[in-house]
Amino acid sequence: MQAIAKARFVRTSPRKARLVIDVIRGKDAQEALAILKFTPNYAARLIEKVLASAVANAENNHHMDGDNLRVALALVDGGPNILKRVRYAPQGRGYRIVKRMSHITIAVEETEPKPEEKPKRRAPAARGAKPARRGGAAATAEPKKAAKPRKKAEKAEKAEKPEGDAEAEGGK
Repeated sequence: MQAIAKARFVRTSPRKARLVIDVIRGKDAQEALAILKFTPNYAARLIEKVLASAVANAENNHHMDGDNLRVALALVDGGPNILKRVRYAPQGRGYRIVKRMSHITIAVEETEPKPEEKPKRRAPAARGAKPARRGGAAATAEPKKAAKPRKKAEKAEKAEKPEGDAEAEGGK
């Protein structure tokens, strides 16, 4: 079921209002209200009033939960161009200025309530195991292989060998 709110004969051009209404289409109603509140546009104030009215209609007339509403339909149609003005032009001419109007329609519908997620508990670590790091290996990972001996250690071992062994191997 949808709750609808309309604002007709609003004094803003449909083209400018559509830029704002495209931002909130399909969003959560509370999120859309927050977006409109901080949008620096004249049409955002008008659309914010219509959206708040649609949310109030849903809660009061259709007994919907205000926290589970989303913007299902958001339209801006052109209204009558009733305010016609004239801008004086050269050689006695007059250029027409058309002050446009809009019809704003917003419908909200109830969505499935989001399930409450419990925080995930960590599995207890085995005794003697190191605690798991955030980006590293888990506590249950296999231990690392023994590191290879360093070059300095290898040189030290060669230096410790007796010189007689080198001659026995066919040395000089």
